[in-house]
Amino acid sequence: MTLPTTELQSRLNFAATNTMPCAKLALKWFGKDTFTPDHKSDGSPVTIADKAIETELRKRIEETFPNDAIIGEEFDDKPGTNDYQWIIDPIDGTISFVQGIPLFGTMLACLYKGTPVIGAIAMPCLDELVYAATGQGCFHQTNNNPPIPTRVSNIDQLDQAMVNTTSSMYFTTPAQRAWYNRFETASKYVRGLPDCYAFVLLATGRVDAVIEPVVSIWDIASVPPIIHEAGGITTDIAGNNTVHSGSVLAATPGVHKQLLKLIQSQSD
Repeated sequence: MTLPTTELQSRLNFAATNTMPCAKLALKWFGKDTFTPDHKSDGSPVTIADKAIETELRKRIEETFPNDAIIGEEFDDKPGTNDYQWIIDPIDGTISFVQGIPLFGTMLACLYKGTPVIGAIAMPCLDELVYAATGQGCFHQTNNNPPIPTRVSNIDQLDQAMVNTTSSMYFTTPAQRAWYNRFETASKYVRGLPDCYAFVLLATGRVDAVIEPVVSIWDIASVPPIIHEAGGITTDIAGNNTVHSGSVLAATPGVHKQLLKLIQSQSD
């Protein structure tokens, strides 16, 4: 796929400079007992902060790229008139946010002809941002320091790897429970680090794999550009290169291969 360089760069610049300021809107409410979350039909919480962040990001996108489509977690889709589509997860980790745990973030992705080409993840409490565009590299920015290129770790063996998943409770089927037990045994460490922060850690070499058996598109649309440009691999748990199947397996190349083999052997 040939990407329009100028248009890609302008959208990357937008993601790199707007995701964190919008994410920091959450700090107005974080750690305060001044709001009560609502709950969606699936039981997951949604807060005034989710809605405020998505509203602001939508406004900025519409002002800068009025012809681009927008999909957000909290509001109706906005159709576009070109090949670009933004996907917003205003607070990935709303449970963490509500509980006063600082490991929540804002995820912003841009798709071109249905393929994720730009991703950004902002952690407002930690002041960490990772962002990437296809062919442009992956960058990590902390506080007000200049962004620096970042890479996944050089760990290529599962028995030396730290594997992350949000929670074992999401492995609900007998098959999922079986291969969760297998990779837990085969890995050096398995840790439950909340939501989007795991992908920040993977892109910056601090964990070696992330597995999530149940996700929505806004949970992972930003992940492929970030992890691929950082030198890793991202697929679903069946090994397909898609963000539409409801799962994700992201890792260093060697660890990804071994985890995928482990999952597929369990399915045989």
